[in-house]
Amino acid sequence: MKTKPIIIIAFATLLMTSCIKDYVGHGSDKIVLTQDNYVYEGDLYNVYLDQEIAKLDVTIEALNDIIANNQADQTTIDDLKAAEEAKENFVSEISTTIDLQQVERTIPRPRPPCPKPRNCDFTALEYVLAATTVEKLEILISNEDGKTIGGGSIDDLRPLSGTGGKIQFSKLMVDSYKDPITISVQVFSTNGFKRSYKVEFQ
Repeated sequence: MKTKPIIIIAFATLLMTSCIKDYVGHGSDKIVLTQDNYVYEGDLYNVYLDQEIAKLDVTIEALNDIIANNQADQTTIDDLKAAEEAKENFVSEISTTIDLQQVERTIPRPRPPCPKPRNCDFTALEYVLAATTVEKLEILISNEDGKTIGGGSIDDLRPLSGTGGKIQFSKLMVDSYKDPITISVQVFSTNGFKRSYKVEFQ
C-alpha cells in the first residue's frame, strides 16, 4: 500500500460521539509495542513541521530572487522576514519534541519510511504515545467518505513504564479501511497550550 502525505494546517472542531468510544482507552498497564501497533503523536507533529518548513523554504527562495533582481518593495521585505521567523519557530519546535530513541525503554521504531507517513499500514494500530506534557488528545481517523474509523477524545493517558516519566500512552485503534484516510489531531498541553493539525493519506 502506497500513500502520499498532504499536511494541512486547517482543522475543524471535532464532534466526538459515543459510536467511537471503543477506539480509545488505556486498558492494561502491561503493553507490548511493535513496529506496527502504535503511533507517536510527536512523530506526526514533526511530519507536519517538516512539511511547513519545506513550504517556507520555497517561499523564502522566491522572495530572495525578487530581491536579487531589484524588484522588491517593502511588502517583499516584510514577507521575507515573516517567512524566516516562521521557519525559525518551526525548527525550534522540532527540537522540543522528545525522541523515543532517547528514553530508557527500547521502543521499536516504525518500519521505514513510516511515519513520514508513507507506505504505512494502520490496520494493526493499538496504541497512541504522547509526551507527558500532553494532558489530552483528540484524534479522529476517517476514511475517504468521511466515516469515522478510529480515534476519539483521549483524556486517560497514563505513564508508559521504562520511559523515565517522559512518555504516556492510551488505546487507539482503527477499523478496517482502504486508502485514503485522514488523521485530525488536536493536542491540549498541561501548560494550557493547544495545537491542531491534519494529515491526509492519499
